[in-house]
Amino acid sequence: MGWTIGNFVLSQSQMDANAVEVYKYFSAKGWTLNAIAGICGNMQSESWLNPGVWQSLKEGNYSGGFGLVQWTPATNYTNWANANGYGITDPNGQLYWIDALSGSSGQWIATSAYNLSWSAFKKSSQAPEWLASAFLKNFERAGVEVEATRRSQARYYYNLLSKYDTNSKAVESAVQWAINIANDNSHGYDQTHRDGPDYDCSSLICWAYYQAGLNTRPGYTPATGTMYNVFLAAGFEDVTSSVNLTTGEGIQRGDVLLNTVHHTAMSIGNGQVVNASQNEHGGATGGATGDQTGKEIYVRNYYNYPWNYVLRLPGGGGAIEPEGVYIVRWIPG
Repeated sequence: MGWTIGNFVLSQSQMDANAVEVYKYFSAKGWTLNAIAGICGNMQSESWLNPGVWQSLKEGNYSGGFGLVQWTPATNYTNWANANGYGITDPNGQLYWIDALSGSSGQWIATSAYNLSWSAFKKSSQAPEWLASAFLKNFERAGVEVEATRRSQARYYYNLLSKYDTNSKAVESAVQWAINIANDNSHGYDQTHRDGPDYDCSSLICWAYYQAGLNTRPGYTPATGTMYNVFLAAGFEDVTSSVNLTTGEGIQRGDVLLNTVHHTAMSIGNGQVVNASQNEHGGATGGATGDQTGKEIYVRNYYNYPWNYVLRLPGGGGAIEPEGVYIVRWIPG
């Protein structure tokens, strides 16, 4: 996926992809799925969720509306963007403004029917339809409301994005489980006893996602040679063509790095991976239970094994690292 941006009408599939990007940004800022769906329902009516669109497609008409929420006049946003180093069509600038400045700028004005603050809107668990109306009345104040349409669109995006919300939680669960295993020296590398407390490279990754609720152990724990098909069946996508295997550019938190013959690892973001490497005596089996060297299961810098594939749970890792501090035992690769 990724943004589609320009002064033109988007197809539903393009709007869906842009909605996922909106979700990634706002969910990382702590918004509820309900609030994100509510604002997406409005964005479709305002701009087809297109950060590059001008009102009535009249490009450069700064007295009309512009952008995801059709700031009117357009200069209400474009002057700020230019002053703060954002291209006017850059969605990151637009989403930052919405998240950080809607309240302080005076754009959000609570009404008697929807009497909640901007911060309360972002955290609300009210129905997506209700929040679509709240955003319409308190933020957009549109001349042509089409309120019922905005409400039905909010429900559509709630249903669409629910999968990504679930996947995001699954990725975080899998990453944290693998990091915890790496940090705990009672777990080491062993191919014979690979289903706990020791793991080999493939069972570590399969168990990480299995305990997060995905069927990555379909009656057995796959080895590297069968992981590709098992993970695709569990909902992962092959995103190999979209990343740089040499540098790791484009690889996201939770991505599974796979060499179908020899090895696998998981990206934890920030240019690091977690992997089960080898037993303390340099072999695959026969060592003592637990991590005797600190490098049987550990976190290290990204490296290209080389990998044949990069597998990703759609909507899971995102380009924005989750907030919070993750403590890992890190050993330079």
